[in-house]
Amino acid sequence: MTNQNLEDFIVECQPELEFIKRSLSTFNIFNILRVEHKEIRHSNFLGWLFDPNESHQLGDVFLKDLFKLIRSTKAVKAEVFVSLLLQDLSATQVYRESIHDIDILIVNDQLGFVICIENKIYSGFAPHQLKKYHDYVENNYESLPNRIYLTLTPFENNSHQNLEKGKEYYNITYQQVIDNFKSKSEIIEAAIPTVKESIKQYIAMTEKSILKNSDEVKLAQKIFKKYRNEIEFIIKHKPNFSGSKAEIENLINDGDLGNFEIIHSESLPHIIKILPTNPQLKQFFKDVRYGSWGGEYLFCLELFVQNNHVWLKWCFGDIRNDDNKDELQLKKTELVTEMRNFDCFKLRDLKVDMHLESSTENFVGICGVTLFNLETYLNQNKEFIEFLKDKFEELNQKLIQPWINECLEKLKN
Repeated sequence: MTNQNLEDFIVECQPELEFIKRSLSTFNIFNILRVEHKEIRHSNFLGWLFDPNESHQLGDVFLKDLFKLIRSTKAVKAEVFVSLLLQDLSATQVYRESIHDIDILIVNDQLGFVICIENKIYSGFAPHQLKKYHDYVENNYESLPNRIYLTLTPFENNSHQNLEKGKEYYNITYQQVIDNFKSKSEIIEAAIPTVKESIKQYIAMTEKSILKNSDEVKLAQKIFKKYRNEIEFIIKHKPNFSGSKAEIENLINDGDLGNFEIIHSESLPHIIKILPTNPQLKQFFKDVRYGSWGGEYLFCLELFVQNNHVWLKWCFGDIRNDDNKDELQLKKTELVTEMRNFDCFKLRDLKVDMHLESSTENFVGICGVTLFNLETYLNQNKEFIEFLKDKFEELNQKLIQPWINECLEKLKN
């Protein structure tokens, strides 16, 4: 790999990369909530659209499009299909994950149909899952002449036919559903603004994250084919925080992160166990009887230096002394209970995640606080060590020092 290769890649692909960057930063509530790969969230949204009485106020337009997909599978006869298209579907009820665990159940007693939809994005079908739903519908809706069973998958997938009652199900795809939505663009454009935007964002999210055929995905694939070596070189050399553990240990030993020292006991490759050098504080937690982590202290601050995440955990250690375990556990429980009520952990301007493990667990976390993650690091211009020092100093002032003060005040008794 030469500098010229990378330069050619950047120069030639700059416009396309800017387009991809803009597309990735476009607001999409589904991506923000990280629900794009969660089947239950898709079922909820699709069920909402299929329901003629829901707040989208678009009536049965999407339900009738579903009938067209069903007809394409030959699951209903032509005369039934035509009849349903001409009917008022307002009496239809749609249940989402609420009836016998069925993903989407659509029922219209007046018009005599029930549609059972099993939604699968990545996971496979459980051995008796389809039979369970089929039997429920057959037993509870036997009076309805049109009982329709569907599987919904990103692309055509008929693997369900090998399962018990699987041959009763017909397959429809996300691609077909999205194509139907896009064919109703004029209706969607005329909808309530919030409804219009949510449907458009759902289509964009599904094409990008599930179907992987959006414009930015196609463009990314085109660029990758031409510049595969350059792109793989860049990925191989992206920041990896875990490789900086030894450098961070040197910072602590040299006092460049403040008055802290490493507790030399058992350690995992990505954890540095530290305590403030304050002698009174250390005395609270120094108890060789515990043998926690194979060392002298029953408590420490664990600095996690993981691939994409640097964070600090307030943690009590295990008890390795079987002879005095009850007595030591009592002291540990009292300390855990007291510390969890510290005022310093109630700060509003820090994301303090309280840990609620039982005090009898081997390693009891009080709380965890993120210093930074990969995204935060990439969105600024400082080198890793400089950025780490800044973020650690910020946390030291806002939380660690107040915690030390509360320890000295509340634990001395």
